[in-house]
Amino acid sequence: MRKVIVTGAGSGIGREFTKLYLGDGSQVLAVSLLQDELDELTREFGSAAAHLQTLQMDLSKPDAAATLLRWCDENDWIPDILINNAGFACFGDAVDLSPERVTNMLQLNVITLTEMSMLFGRLMKERRRGAILNVGSTAGMVPSTRMASYGGSKSYVNTFTYALAAELKPYGVTVTCLTPGATQTKFAQAGGIDTFSDKSMLHNMFDKNKAGSPVEVARGGYEALAAGKTQALVGKGSKLAAVLSRVVSQKRLPALIRNP
Repeated sequence: MRKVIVTGAGSGIGREFTKLYLGDGSQVLAVSLLQDELDELTREFGSAAAHLQTLQMDLSKPDAAATLLRWCDENDWIPDILINNAGFACFGDAVDLSPERVTNMLQLNVITLTEMSMLFGRLMKERRRGAILNVGSTAGMVPSTRMASYGGSKSYVNTFTYALAAELKPYGVTVTCLTPGATQTKFAQAGGIDTFSDKSMLHNMFDKNKAGSPVEVARGGYEALAAGKTQALVGKGSKLAAVLSRVVSQKRLPALIRNP
């Protein structure tokens, strides 16, 4: 039976990934910051919960990846598939944001994701099998105001993942970058988008429930990983972002995409 780790598994896209892998008979280790979300997962899945293991962890801690690997070693839980989904945004003008909050975001979105990919990817390379999916974003393709640090973190995830895919391919390990558009999850709440009082298209999108579906996004990533694809471009606005990133200079995009 396959073993799958899903980070940020308690809600949104991560929750949908957990459903998909439990549905195909995999064993899933669901990792989340919030214990109440994990408890709800266990209640929701009923009989399928026999294949569900939960672990409450703060993955934004500097030693999170090594701590999780140690837990997996001690509990015989080395995964066949790793879904690096955990992450959040900081919304607002870059110089007005809390430096501590941005540092915390970069630790989770960039450092922990990188270390998780390296540590578990090394084990997969040695076994010559396995798969990793990293959740990037169209925000990493199209730089925009009020999302400077978040977009920068996801630009890193996108490019890191494509390069890692090329490095691990000869060893039978596939790496997929999921690049969704805005998705209707707790993203707006965690990033401060929902309480933003100035004009914002992104705020209006989430407020009116017009962002993309986490069910659709997770399904797209799940199918792309199963097919061994390097990228899964899924969700509302994703194709437009891909086109803009190819035809418009990055230095001009923030001025063109106003009121994000």
